[in-house]
Amino acid sequence: MRPAAARMIVFGAAGATRRLIGIAAGIALGTGMLLLLLGAFMHMPDRDARAGWMTARGEFREFNDNDELVLPTPAREDVLVRVSADYLRGKAFERISIATTPDTTVEFPGGLEPLKAGEYYASPALMDLIERYPDDELAQRYGTFKGVLPDTVIKGPDQLVVMVAKDWDRMAADPNARVQTGFPDNGPRATSMVYRVILGVGAVALLVPVVLLVGTVSQLGAAARRERYATVRLIGTGRRTMANLAALEMGVAALVGGIGGIGMTALLRPLAARLPIAGTRSFQADLTAPMTAAVLAIAMLVVLSAGIAWWRSFRDDVGALGAVRERAEKKVSWRRVTLLALGLALFSSSAFIASRGWGDEGTLVLGLVFGFAAITFGIVIAGSWITKVVSSAFARRARSGYSLVAAGRLSRHPRATFRSVAGVVVAVFIVSVLAGVASSINSFVSSRDEPGLLPLNAVSADVEEWSDPVAMVAAAEAIEGVSDVIAVRIGPDAADSVITADEARILGIPDLPDSEWVAVDFYMMLSADMWSQKPDSPRASAPPVGDDVRYVVAVTDGKASTIDRVRTALSVTGDMTFAPVTRPEFGSAATLDITHQLAVLSYIGMAIAVGVSAISLTVATVSAALDRKRTFGLLRLSGMPVRDLRRTIAVEAAMPLGVTLVASAGLGFLVAYVMVLTLGHDLYLTWPDARYWWALIGSVAIAALAVSGSFGMVRRSTEMTSTRFE
Repeated sequence: MRPAAARMIVFGAAGATRRLIGIAAGIALGTGMLLLLLGAFMHMPDRDARAGWMTARGEFREFNDNDELVLPTPAREDVLVRVSADYLRGKAFERISIATTPDTTVEFPGGLEPLKAGEYYASPALMDLIERYPDDELAQRYGTFKGVLPDTVIKGPDQLVVMVAKDWDRMAADPNARVQTGFPDNGPRATSMVYRVILGVGAVALLVPVVLLVGTVSQLGAAARRERYATVRLIGTGRRTMANLAALEMGVAALVGGIGGIGMTALLRPLAARLPIAGTRSFQADLTAPMTAAVLAIAMLVVLSAGIAWWRSFRDDVGALGAVRERAEKKVSWRRVTLLALGLALFSSSAFIASRGWGDEGTLVLGLVFGFAAITFGIVIAGSWITKVVSSAFARRARSGYSLVAAGRLSRHPRATFRSVAGVVVAVFIVSVLAGVASSINSFVSSRDEPGLLPLNAVSADVEEWSDPVAMVAAAEAIEGVSDVIAVRIGPDAADSVITADEARILGIPDLPDSEWVAVDFYMMLSADMWSQKPDSPRASAPPVGDDVRYVVAVTDGKASTIDRVRTALSVTGDMTFAPVTRPEFGSAATLDITHQLAVLSYIGMAIAVGVSAISLTVATVSAALDRKRTFGLLRLSGMPVRDLRRTIAVEAAMPLGVTLVASAGLGFLVAYVMVLTLGHDLYLTWPDARYWWALIGSVAIAALAVSGSFGMVRRSTEMTSTRFE
């Protein structure tokens, strides 16, 4: 075909140029987001490796036959490490306590100078907080500032972490400290595996609606140019030539959009870097995909777009003018569920292997991501067979004129009818997966005071063997805003924690026995939120035999500044291993706010999936109306009202949507359950929050708006003049 003729066919209709520009713009936005996800996916291991030194991988202390701690022998090549949480304004961050010998040969991370006891390094973000808040709220906890941790040893610009050096003998007496030869040069990558899977799932969640959008836009272009295509076929142009023309059109649009996507990535990267991943924002370099990977991704998108357009155009087989336009599709069979079944098998087996700690991490991540992709695309392929099965049953019960027309269309064209709603069905599946994962991210903290639990304004500190509880109590009492300080003692039975009845009333403990001293379940009073349990009822107790103290509790006025001053005073005075905490802080200590960021990413992915599917459904509905304007026009000439034609379109959309929506939501939660069980680290699936239900309502509303938006097209395309031309 000559270039001039090709240009006439492609650009001959009004709005053709605008449509191609819109396709390129949409692909540019999708490519930009896809490259960001690809960059994050590829750099997750490097990001985690930078922070590898923050993990303790040595051996725990050993005990001899007399249950006495065996102290490690000081060695130049060894370092004692203890990783724990610290808090400021209720936010948890990491504190790495270390000890080395004076003549140590240990290489510190980032080429830093070895620390001496009483010195510390802090990340830039933590240094900003140290400079912002008074010394008695934060800085006094650590000693003498030695320097700032460089970017090469932290995950992101706002990561809060401090390395504090202590005396060797003091650290050696800590049974939870580990002795190891140097610092690890890579992280455990458990967190990275979780987030690489999530990012891979996010990339698929974005790619599938974009692929569906390209397919439906290609179908819309073919429907809009059907007369011109038929005219060209009339003069002898073959199917393959027309398919090549459609592929060239979509391929060029995808190429322009892909190149524009590189520029879109540069615009979106600063914003994307502000989204927290694993508890911290990212450096922009961590979101930058290598140029080779970017070129391959764009090439894949171009090939995929051109291939879809070619296949759709080739299968469409537009005949000459005057021919019957609508031909039944090839028969669909149960074999269309094969990809879905294979995807479930690959995803489940990869998840099982990962949960057992077997195999290579990179291979397992790819198995999970490709398994999820196969499930997602499998839903699209299997949907037409499900539509065929249900439509056959529907056709036997149809009675009205519009339902009979709809049933005939569903039976003859299950692929096309399901394809029009596939974007929404896939979006509901993706939303269910992400919402299911997000539902497992539970805040373990109760935000209100409850009888029997530690008051929210109370700060609790463990008393270590080397701590002076008398000095700790005095230090807390000296803080303005502290009303009471309680020393929780060890009872006559060493397993009991005892306080006086008056102290129990201060802590709000109900149902006290008639006794001067009571035994309380203090640990559960502090940790009940995390374990979803209640402490045991208080019991009468004999007075403590000695002065041994297990906890020091300071009841404050609840102000954040007071709580942090008390925390600093108790930490310094007691030389604390565990930072003093409030009940809400203790409840969330296990997560360090990392898993809460997963919920944010999940709902961002939900918004993207629903938004892209809305565009896809709108385009597909308009395309279907254009594709059948001749049939609709003849039906209208035969006396069928326009409202029945509209009902026909509504039924054709509602039938496959209603049948597959519940199934896709259930499948989504099944996949989410497997992900949480495999990667969740003691998380569990619960009912999703209100955002999920709003997303479902939004998806159904978008589907209704998209279908109703085509009603005007039905009226215009079935006017007498249009039908006469047909």
